[in-house]
Amino acid sequence: MRESSARSIGVFLSEISKGEKLARSLRECGASVAILNGYSEDLSRQFDCIVAEIGLLNEREIQAILDSSTALVLIEKAVEELHRTEDAEYSLGQFSNSALLRILPRNATSSRIKCTIYQLFAKKDSLLSSKNTIAAAQSQLRTLLSSLPDIVYVLDEQGYFLYLNESIGLLGYLPSELVGKHFGTIIHPEDRPNISRDLVVEKIRQDNIMPANPPKLFDERRSGSRMTRELEVRLLHKDGHVIYAMVNAYGEKAFDVPLFSDVVGKKLQTIGVIHDISAMHLYQESLEESLAAKERLLREIHHRIKSNLQLVASLAHLKQIDAQSSAAIEVLRDLETQIKSIALVHEALYQSERIDQLSARDFFGQFCHFAEEALERVGSTVQIRVSAEDYPLDPNLLVPLSLALLYLLEGAYKVSYDRHEKVEVSLSFMRGQDGMQIIEMNGEGILENANSIVMQALLRQAHTSLIIPNTEKGRPSCHLIEEAKS
Repeated sequence: MRESSARSIGVFLSEISKGEKLARSLRECGASVAILNGYSEDLSRQFDCIVAEIGLLNEREIQAILDSSTALVLIEKAVEELHRTEDAEYSLGQFSNSALLRILPRNATSSRIKCTIYQLFAKKDSLLSSKNTIAAAQSQLRTLLSSLPDIVYVLDEQGYFLYLNESIGLLGYLPSELVGKHFGTIIHPEDRPNISRDLVVEKIRQDNIMPANPPKLFDERRSGSRMTRELEVRLLHKDGHVIYAMVNAYGEKAFDVPLFSDVVGKKLQTIGVIHDISAMHLYQESLEESLAAKERLLREIHHRIKSNLQLVASLAHLKQIDAQSSAAIEVLRDLETQIKSIALVHEALYQSERIDQLSARDFFGQFCHFAEEALERVGSTVQIRVSAEDYPLDPNLLVPLSLALLYLLEGAYKVSYDRHEKVEVSLSFMRGQDGMQIIEMNGEGILENANSIVMQALLRQAHTSLIIPNTEKGRPSCHLIEEAKS
């Protein structure tokens, strides 16, 4: 046992002879041994281990020895002696969990006491090694946290800061300036009711309605799948300006080993990380402003194109007055109608809520109203009924598609004119199960121009196929089906 020669042991026994015998045995192993006549406050700091009889130390003295990480061996006294000693009237049960305390019977031999002492030394070395390891881990953790660009915070149960790393400097504070203060100090007043646990829970209680998704909280106390992730919040810099941040937080009920030495003994409730997203937020705002500016520009372009096309249509209308033949008038009238049809597409895009797509219900409603006005002839009556789902249309295909529909409708107007009777045409737009867009038209005369060269060219431009079902009975019909995109 020479490896323990540096150990110092204090022996505090009422029987001097027994104490001296134990001291000789320990000195043979190279230990430094002192016979004690009483207890003093600095006793625990002088020795690695103290051997004492129960009753010679009171509860406070035992606790002081164990708190100083000094090993303690207590020797039981005879029952009749315990009854005669007032200081012995206490229970050792409160110390039963101490790893550095052993209680031996009165008749324990010097060899047994000595063996127990060195077992405690081994335990003490193990605990010391563990503490050193934990201290090193704590030091490394603090170094890591201090080097993180994100703010790391710990809140107690009431929402007061227990810990903040140095990155709190992003808000203009030192950690010491906020530790002990409520987290609401750094939250924008308008955001507090939405992210503060007490306020959110109280609102849920008043409304008596549980939210579909768990609320995101700055002082989160849940963990796992219900923890707070990517909570966007506005923080207040010390000088008052706003910083946009994203928070991830979870609840931690207790730590077996505290991670932060300055909150040892306190019940940790929330651990969170704050990431500064001000730059991303400003970039997003600039993108939205740029997109809005481009959208305004595109709307203006569509408006100007529509105005220019209306001007060309007006010129075509005026040319009809000077035309010398009915054939020329017919050509100019068709040209005017087609130009107005193209202008209608740009007008619809100009008025649409989204510049990149049109509502099928709105567009086909406008288109059929325009077609009735543009194709109307003296002596012809065509009533167009339209039914369309509210589905977005690709504006890039609308010009050739609208011209193709005009060609189909022209046939109905020609039949009405030739027969001097009213013709009813129905146009319905729907979405197939495979997502393809389908336009179904029914009515007399709509197939008059179905096979023309112009119609085939327009259908190719619109990426649309014209399907004519076999209708031996009933009104002629056709389907315009969007071709599958490769």
